[in-house]
Amino acid sequence: MSGPLAFSVQLVRLGTRSLLIHKLRSVLAVLGVVFGVGSVVSMLAIGEGASHEVEEQLRRLGPDRILLRSIHPPEGTAGSRKAALEYGLTSADLARLQALVPGIDTIAWTYEIPKEISLGYRNVPTPFVGTTPSFQEIHHLRISRGRFLTGLDMESRANVVVLGASVARDLFGAEDPVGRELRHASGPYKIVGVLHPKGGETAALHDPDRSSFIPLTTAKARLENVIRIASTGSRSYERVDLHQIAFRVRNLADVPQVASMVRRLLEPYHPQRDYQVMVPYELLRQAEHTKRVFSWVLGSIGGISLLVGGIGIMNIMLATVMERTREIGVRRALGAKRWHITLQFLVESVVLAASGGVLGMGLGLVVPKLVTHLSQMQTVITAGSLALSLLISVGVGIIFGVYPARRAALMDPIEALRHE
Repeated sequence: MSGPLAFSVQLVRLGTRSLLIHKLRSVLAVLGVVFGVGSVVSMLAIGEGASHEVEEQLRRLGPDRILLRSIHPPEGTAGSRKAALEYGLTSADLARLQALVPGIDTIAWTYEIPKEISLGYRNVPTPFVGTTPSFQEIHHLRISRGRFLTGLDMESRANVVVLGASVARDLFGAEDPVGRELRHASGPYKIVGVLHPKGGETAALHDPDRSSFIPLTTAKARLENVIRIASTGSRSYERVDLHQIAFRVRNLADVPQVASMVRRLLEPYHPQRDYQVMVPYELLRQAEHTKRVFSWVLGSIGGISLLVGGIGIMNIMLATVMERTREIGVRRALGAKRWHITLQFLVESVVLAASGGVLGMGLGLVVPKLVTHLSQMQTVITAGSLALSLLISVGVGIIFGVYPARRAALMDPIEALRHE
């Protein structure tokens, strides 16, 4: 092996040997880089994990969907002080959306019991959700057994129910519940289907795994009577026509425009601010912006640690140059050029910083795992963050090694030889 490659290998060997002679000093010098790189990798992993979690939740909602929810009017408004309070979305709102908002592909709406009511047999609490057949498509619900609600169920106001996965399991265990009958406060219902486990909340108001779904027409006809009976004797009575309207926009790029149109359309009819518009697409864009800002903040914090580590390396290299002044004079007297001296000390600085970078990467791999184990917080370590951290540590070695290396190279050989 000869030429530039052999020269480079020799420089690395010399630099490594020189650093190993003063092990303790070298270790102390790289500690700042170790913790700096470790903090960069760890914080980027935590930030990436949090970002992935938020983005996953928003994608489950569906970026091409817009969700309208009825909410209780703010305290202090005129509507919130009425004894018989009617608020939220209405069938008239639904008709306006269908007639006046272009770009809607699929739409579904729900009516719900405002409090949990126990089902018979094993007395499992579950919210009853009256909805339309399109609810399944809007919220990406899969059927495990049987079927979902149909248009015929809606037309005939059928007493049928589709159970969430957890409800079916709690009621019937491993048995197939399809075809069985359940008793509910509003009457008997025949089970026609069971949902596949969804795992957590979706855009729906409740966790679908713990909900039961019936035709909206049946809910409007039968559940309202249950609510009135339950409210008998109370000083106030609340009524909501529709709890949620969800629709999918035909073109993803049109989502912001359609959302703005929906807000303008409904605002005059809801002065009490008794509904909210949820646009996962907008939330996803905000989450991406927050991720970028968060990454910059975390990177800046890690950068401060690396700055401290770089200053430590520079101080150690300056001390090394002073200790090896006579050696520098001898090498210059034997014919070494200034760039030889510069390169030698620069390589030592880079080897020192890169060693700290490798150790810091190890620390950055361990800390996120501990965070995940102790707090159940999701962390994501990417190859890009590891490569970036190593490159930054090498850059720190170059930047903070230039001054000591140039100082060594600019020494007068005669004065260096006289140094004791």
